[in-house]
Amino acid sequence: MRMWKLALATSGALTMSACASQTSELPEDSVIKGVGWVGAVVSDLDKTTALYEDAIDLKQVDDTAITGNKAFDQLAGREGVEAQTRMMRSVNMQLRFMSFANPSAKAQATSPIEVFGPGIMHVCYQVDQETKTYQKFLAGGATHLGKKEMQQLNPRNPVYYSYSRDFDGLIAEIEHVDIAQLDLPKPPKNQRRIRHVALATPDVDRLTEFYAALLGQPEFRRFGQWPFLRMEGEKSDAVSGLDNGVGEAAWFQIRNLELEIFQFHSHPTEAPGTPRPLDAPGYNMIVLDVSNLDEARALFERAGGTIETGPTAMDGGEIIFGRDPDGNLIGLQVTPTDALVSSRNFRNNGIE
Repeated sequence: MRMWKLALATSGALTMSACASQTSELPEDSVIKGVGWVGAVVSDLDKTTALYEDAIDLKQVDDTAITGNKAFDQLAGREGVEAQTRMMRSVNMQLRFMSFANPSAKAQATSPIEVFGPGIMHVCYQVDQETKTYQKFLAGGATHLGKKEMQQLNPRNPVYYSYSRDFDGLIAEIEHVDIAQLDLPKPPKNQRRIRHVALATPDVDRLTEFYAALLGQPEFRRFGQWPFLRMEGEKSDAVSGLDNGVGEAAWFQIRNLELEIFQFHSHPTEAPGTPRPLDAPGYNMIVLDVSNLDEARALFERAGGTIETGPTAMDGGEIIFGRDPDGNLIGLQVTPTDALVSSRNFRNNGIE
């Protein structure tokens, strides 16, 4: 995985300033220890499992039914919420696919999230080009959003980008890295990793202020600050599928996973109104692995977030849910450090 040390300096959702500083890290004493998992609602667990196993090499590690969960009932606004979930693992992070037995009418009528949001817009997979991950993703039923051909945004860097949707509308950014073009002392141990989870926001300044406080990272990587440096151009459009797209972005490292925050000025993101239904198809939550629930709650509220639920038993530990200033659903979960859902299960954050 040492290749990522070189390749990451130029990777992002679309492009990145060559002079941008590296993403800051979580303070060692932070109550937040990493990202346990990202949740996503799908229509058919078996079909989704087959696609992500075959194309992206995620490994199925758990099947769990969620029933009688007071937090899920409260977030869904009704009693008796039931969902079958399947945990799929990469070398550094996990996705938890959820199939609800009784989706609400509002959820079924909710459209997939657009590239410009609002909300959790995509998950990014960075892979060795030789894996042909993007081609396998399309062959498995996904559809490209921009041009079908992957785009090299910077001729100095051997990274090729694409955006595509799976059959439930989940957007994946896939980055192919040409390993042969990197000067490495030895081949990387792993060919794939989950690079980041991305939020699209109507106000990047407000949202970065919240996450800087929550994560203890006042100095973070930023590119494209409006109206000066901007993310734009034909190649960027060829990735995103937008016409004359212009935007700016910021990045935070949450130990094992990067959080990307995007604001599109060319396609203004609507200010979120009522929260997106818990059971609507698409990414529905980001769950942070924390060491102390009370301390995490206090930190979340001080940063400007709103707590939605009380502590609820889940995955051998407890979880509370809150919303960031945009209304994105964030879980704060405490479990034993050797629990399946703990981010601390990934040795050296998936590098080894």
